[in-house]
Amino acid sequence: MRWKKQGSWIALVALLAVITFGGWVANFSNASSPVGELDLYAKIQKNINLFGRVYQEVTRRYVKEIDPEKFLQAGIQGMLSTLDPYTVFMEKEAGEELQIMTRGKYGGVGMTISKREGWPTVIESPFPGTPAERAGIREGDRIIEVDGISTKDERISDTASRLRGKPGTTVIIKIMREGVSEPLEFHIVRAVIKIHDLSYSGIIKDGIGYIKLNRFSKNAGNEVREAVQDLKTKGLKAIILDLRSNPGGLLESAVKVANVFIPRGELIVSSKGRAEESNREYRAEEDPVAPDLPLVVLVNGNSASASEIVSGAIQDLDRGLVIGSTTFGKGLVQTVVALDRNSALRITTAKYYLPSGRLIQNPKRLYRRDTDIFLTESIVANDTTEIDTKKNYYTRDGRVVHGGGGIKPDIEVEPPKISNFEAALIRKSMFFNFAITYAAQLKEKPDSLVIDDKILSEFRQYLKDKKFDFELEGEKELAEFQKVAQERNYDSQMTKTIAALQQKLEEIKKSEFNKCRDFISRLLEREIAAKLWGTQAGIEATFDDDPVIQEALKILSNPEQYAFMLGKK
Repeated sequence: MRWKKQGSWIALVALLAVITFGGWVANFSNASSPVGELDLYAKIQKNINLFGRVYQEVTRRYVKEIDPEKFLQAGIQGMLSTLDPYTVFMEKEAGEELQIMTRGKYGGVGMTISKREGWPTVIESPFPGTPAERAGIREGDRIIEVDGISTKDERISDTASRLRGKPGTTVIIKIMREGVSEPLEFHIVRAVIKIHDLSYSGIIKDGIGYIKLNRFSKNAGNEVREAVQDLKTKGLKAIILDLRSNPGGLLESAVKVANVFIPRGELIVSSKGRAEESNREYRAEEDPVAPDLPLVVLVNGNSASASEIVSGAIQDLDRGLVIGSTTFGKGLVQTVVALDRNSALRITTAKYYLPSGRLIQNPKRLYRRDTDIFLTESIVANDTTEIDTKKNYYTRDGRVVHGGGGIKPDIEVEPPKISNFEAALIRKSMFFNFAITYAAQLKEKPDSLVIDDKILSEFRQYLKDKKFDFELEGEKELAEFQKVAQERNYDSQMTKTIAALQQKLEEIKKSEFNKCRDFISRLLEREIAAKLWGTQAGIEATFDDDPVIQEALKILSNPEQYAFMLGKK
């Protein structure tokens, strides 16, 4: 019977819990506990027994049969939901992603995919020299099968996991390609793929270099160091390091990236936690390759964690200027504890502090919900690491900075707001999809690209053919009011007024394309350039219209203003 299998499984869980707990207590038996008077370990043992009994009784007796594994996971998630959003239970796929970041490499084919219209789609040219590039995979290819199994509506992480595998093994991929009527089948031998965190490096104006870093995996420090060394051979005079929308990654990699610009021995970040081993200082361990060149770091609201360590250290040590908008505000350090071959816990064990002593964790993002689980009579009550948003901290040369809400830039440049129409075009991948179609129809690549009336007209027709629609500002509210009017039988005049407003909104919707021509032209140029000449060309197409990059160029082109902003003069 199925219950016998479940009973055996529950017994195994209980046994493992006892073994794990016993080992844990043994590890801590020689340590002095500041909460010994609360008999912490006795309470834990008692509660493990209670939890196990509740779990067993409900699983055995509940009116409907319960999946023991899912039920246990629900209990785990319930406990963790009382803590911060970064303390999580990780199953196999999340663990794989973490290992890839930590190792800086994986077994696979070498392409980046994302969901487009329900299908995993190659969103940029395959990495140079990888099996995917050699096989002829192109940007925009839609993966419809992996090893004979459909990918329709599959989670992108599941498709990525099936594409990865042991180097030397073969994966069979079936794709649909724009302009080709029948599916194409590729037999690709997996290889070791090195992760590249840098998406762009080059001189963009008058000796000013631009480096775009997308994440902080194991390779980030070396990639930035090598990029700066290469740019120095090309006449580098100043540097823009773009960390916008970089979600972070490994703390050690953040230290190595900062060390490219910060002298050996300087404190870059420190961590403080409840356990002694959590209290650490991270200092620059190598000689920098650009210790004196003028430096600007670009950030925005999606720059988090490791991005904030780098930008915050640069700011606190007055090594350079930070330009953009306030960062995300993640100042917590996680430790991964393996539970078995397929699962692990990622636990917040410390908070990190910048050289000025400030903690930049955003208090609004500290806990998922109101909670009262923390002890008041313990070390936590005397925690000196609480967030202080009002206290003044000082950079090396005396500039005032604050903690508790991310890194506030030295020069704030808020990104332009976009309309519902513009947001819908991006969200529904209209620019990306049109660029794939447009590039596929060209018989040969042009030498240059100008978004003229002909291309705009083709894009307008493309939107019509795809039945593109969006919700105008106020349209939802009007629909809700119409529903209320019908339910309450408002008079006919009200009904006519609502109908007139709806007609007016439709007229406004039709005019949105012309109102947004500049925005449409910029994004079409970026996407089509990327499809024709590669990812770097797409990035270069944004330089002239990017207000944050333009502000960085402006400040770096004026040495006196740069020095003044740093408090040097």
